[in-house]
Amino acid sequence: MSGKLGQRLGRFVGLDQPPTLTTRYLQLAEISGSRHCWDGSEAAAPVRMETSNGYLLCLQRRELPAIPYWVNGKPVSMMPLNRGQFLFLDLNEEHASVTRGTVDCVSMYAPRAAIRQFEHEHDMKSVGELRTANGVAFSDNVIRHLGACLAPAFERPETTSRLFVDYIALALLTHLTTHYAENPAVARPIGGLAPWQERRAKEMLLAHLDGKIGLDELARACRLSRSHFARAFKATTGSSPLQWLLGRRIERAQELLVNSELPIEQIASRCGFTDQSHLTRSFVKAMNVTPSHWRRLRLA
Repeated sequence: MSGKLGQRLGRFVGLDQPPTLTTRYLQLAEISGSRHCWDGSEAAAPVRMETSNGYLLCLQRRELPAIPYWVNGKPVSMMPLNRGQFLFLDLNEEHASVTRGTVDCVSMYAPRAAIRQFEHEHDMKSVGELRTANGVAFSDNVIRHLGACLAPAFERPETTSRLFVDYIALALLTHLTTHYAENPAVARPIGGLAPWQERRAKEMLLAHLDGKIGLDELARACRLSRSHFARAFKATTGSSPLQWLLGRRIERAQELLVNSELPIEQIASRCGFTDQSHLTRSFVKAMNVTPSHWRRLRLA
C-alpha cells in the first residue's frame, strides 16, 4: 500500500463493501489520508487488513466500543476509544476486526519510505521504528488537532489548498518522528530567510492566491528543505506561509469590497477562496465582521 490508500482501508472494518460505507480520500504529499463513515451493525465476520510497509493512524471522531480484534491471527484485547483518541498500527502485521455500531474515523497512512525520505531531506539520523501498540487507545492533542483540521477537507478535496495539505503532512511526519520514534528526532535551531528567499517565496505565494502551490515548490525555489523553509519563513515573517497567504487574500478582498461593485461571490473567487461562505468565515475570523457589513461601514 503506497501512495493513495485505495479501497483496502474500507475493508478493515468488518465487511468487504458495507452498504453504508462512505469513504473519501486525500493525498498529502508522501502520506495519504481517508475519512470513513459507516454503520457497522451489519458486520458479522472478521475481515483482514492487507499488510503494508508502513504505519496507520485511525483517529476516532466519535466513540468506538471495544471490538473483537486479532493481530497475526491471535486475539488482542481492544480498548474502547473515546472521541479524539486513535489507534496506531504497524501494517507489517496482519490486523483483523469486526466493527459494530456507527463509526466516523480519519485515517492517515505513513509508509516507511516516507519516513526514510523525511530523514534524508532533513539530514537526520535514523529514527528507527515508530512505537505502535495494538488495541491501545492513544491520546495526543497534536494528532487530534491535525485530524480535526483535515476532516473538512475530505468533503471537497478538489478545492483544498495544496499548501494546507502539505502542512498537515509535514506536521504529522515531524510529530511522529519526534514523539513516537525509537530514536526521536531533535529539531535544530533555524534562522530566517535571506532577503532574496523571502522575496521569491512571497512572489510565488501572491501568484497562487488560491493556495494551489506546494510547500515543496516554495522550498525548492529557496534551495531549502520543506521543514527548513517553513520554519525560516515563520522566523522571518512571524507567520506560516499559509497564514501569510490568508492575510493577503483578506487584504485583496478588502480592496475589491471598497473599490469595486463586484458581488461578494465574485470577490471570493478572485481572492482564492473556494466560495462565498469560505470568504465570509475567514473574513469574520480576521475582522470580526462579515464582508458585506465591512463594505457598508467603509462606504458609509
